[in-house]
Amino acid sequence: MVRQPAIRALPDTQCQVGEGILWCPHRQLLFWVDITGCALLSHDLANGRGQRWPLPDQPGCIALTHTDEIIIAMPDGLYGFEPADGAMRLLASTPGTDPETHRANDGATSRSGRFVFGTIARGDRSAPSGCLYDWAEGADVQRRMRGFHIVNGLAFSPDDRTAYLSDSYQTVQTIWAFDHDAATGIFTNRREFFTTKECAGRPDGACIDTDGCYWMAGVGGSEILRITPGGKVDLRIELPVKWPSKPCFGGPDLRTLYVTSLRLPDAPTYMDGFVIEIETEHQGIPEPVVQPRNRFKI
Repeated sequence: MVRQPAIRALPDTQCQVGEGILWCPHRQLLFWVDITGCALLSHDLANGRGQRWPLPDQPGCIALTHTDEIIIAMPDGLYGFEPADGAMRLLASTPGTDPETHRANDGATSRSGRFVFGTIARGDRSAPSGCLYDWAEGADVQRRMRGFHIVNGLAFSPDDRTAYLSDSYQTVQTIWAFDHDAATGIFTNRREFFTTKECAGRPDGACIDTDGCYWMAGVGGSEILRITPGGKVDLRIELPVKWPSKPCFGGPDLRTLYVTSLRLPDAPTYMDGFVIEIETEHQGIPEPVVQPRNRFKI
């Protein structure tokens, strides 16, 4: 089913590589990163104002905490960032990763409060050198899996019992589902959930709605797909950007979809690189915050 809802670009949100968007209910703000622009950004839906904080290197994704601090996955580890004054502090280093050759990419916080993120090569990604990591507040970063080209599409089902993960590389283009143990963070029973080899776009960032459906940004294909827990597409939204990268539900009722995008040299429309706003008939789930290590078996 193809549905064309009202779509607009949020003013003053254009990036080079917009990614990692999430809605912060505490502040009533959208936050996301510009990877190659080396920045954290925010947008206030109430007044249309935005803010941009420069960062020392390329950020991959972000997470919320119980405080005003934002967690940013940087090439060498996870940092706590204070939007009020721009102060950063190292929370945990990422083991087994050379920040000169690799950086963080997509991430998501499980419903139980673990921050899960992946790494990718900065340059040639033909070798599957990316890894999957997770972190709880006060703990060390743990490596969980290896062997990915481009880690993407991380998301968790409403009951936290199913985890989703994709590899966007052109020869893979697969989203997998896993059984997720919330207490240990372990992913098991890997199985193919959906492949985009017959779709317009490759699998990029994702989010989950209250029905447990998986919303996928089809990067390179100007589309958003809503995929049911059974792995069937029941909604396709055509977008006015070629390279959508990450969706999230936001706004006071969590019924509006916000999508980051990339502005590459062949960008076909003026909207490319902006955050796109889409009114939907569906509702998202509040963004979890990262929990302390004593909540888990570590």
